[in-house]
Amino acid sequence: MKSCILSIAFIFICISNSIGNDLIGELSGQFRQGNAREISKYFSPTVNLSILNDNNVYSKVQAEIILESFFKMNSPTGSKVIHRLDSNPNYQHAVIELNTIKGYFRVSYSIRINDNKAQVVEIRIEKTID
Repeated sequence: MKSCILSIAFIFICISNSIGNDLIGELSGQFRQGNAREISKYFSPTVNLSILNDNNVYSKVQAEIILESFFKMNSPTGSKVIHRLDSNPNYQHAVIELNTIKGYFRVSYSIRINDNKAQVVEIRIEKTID
């Protein structure tokens, strides 16, 4: 009986952790919705942001404003994760294809994990060649 309860508890903990740890998928969904505010909740204090040919390091607030402006000009209609690197416990990287009313964009973002806190440190948005 005791081993059965422990087994069930272990399975529940594993499922809870795997659901809560898919930050790549969660951010992809926020890009799909064009939700700069939710994305910015994961920003580090400074973010290397590159949108088309404009590349700079911005504060968390500035990066949110710039990303919101991008979404206003390029309203998203869908997204798909095309590459993910999440095997390192301290670093994650993803590339998504972002569909917008003005075409397709390749979005890549890097996430650093320090003290169990995930922070987006870089976002690159490039126009996909049709």
